[in-house]
Amino acid sequence: MGFIKFTKGTSLSDKDRKSLQKLLTDEKKKLQAALKDVDASLSMLGGKKKAKKKR
Repeated sequence: MGFIKFTKGTSLSDKDRKSLQKLLTDEKKKLQAALKDVDASLSMLGGKKKAKKKR
């Protein structure tokens, strides 16, 4: 995803605003899904480390 930079005094039409909101919402969902995968991987790695220390 590219970054959009807004300068002071920039205004968007309603159509553009809705499109941008939809785009950002979709990107947020993708990032949250990726974060869940990372969290799951980290928890698995953490669990294995704890098991090794107990032995």
